[in-house]
Amino acid sequence: MLRDMKKKIPWLLIYFRLALTVPAVLLGYFHITGGVYVVLMAAAALSDVYDGVLARKYGVETAWLRQWDSAADTIFFAGVVVGMFLAFPDLVRPYFWGIVAIPALEVIRYCFDFLKFGRGAAYHAISAKVFGALALTACISIMGFSCSEPFLKFAVIAGLISEVEGLAMSIMLKKWTYNVKHIGVVFRSLN
Repeated sequence: MLRDMKKKIPWLLIYFRLALTVPAVLLGYFHITGGVYVVLMAAAALSDVYDGVLARKYGVETAWLRQWDSAADTIFFAGVVVGMFLAFPDLVRPYFWGIVAIPALEVIRYCFDFLKFGRGAAYHAISAKVFGALALTACISIMGFSCSEPFLKFAVIAGLISEVEGLAMSIMLKKWTYNVKHIGVVFRSLN
């Protein structure tokens, strides 16, 4: 019974991160920032790290789990972006087009993936991890300390690079796969 429960922990962490989307928006709406928001971001980051670690440890890492992990990240960070726009519009507004372009590219890639492969990709590329770390830093800087520079600029640039790389990998791959670390892996698979 304990073994079965352990196998569910990665899914529970993904659901937990999804559930944190609501407070991410509401805290921004009510301008509750600072330490409370930093704790929210830390909880989301820890759930993101440990869902994968525990899935591998308990032997339950599957393509389906990785897809939901990616979806949970996207949904949670969308909620955080909404919260940032609500709490600190003047800090976020200069990067509006870059911030909008990232999820737009994500939607384009998901649509392309579904048309080509019949399901969304979950590459978990290094560029996506760098983007995630920079986005987390930027969100903590804005929501925790009312400061966007230079972190938000770096996060937007990394996000655009990550999304373009993901779309390029989807275009180049002949069959659906997951956990592709970088576009170089795709180039090598074509030879």
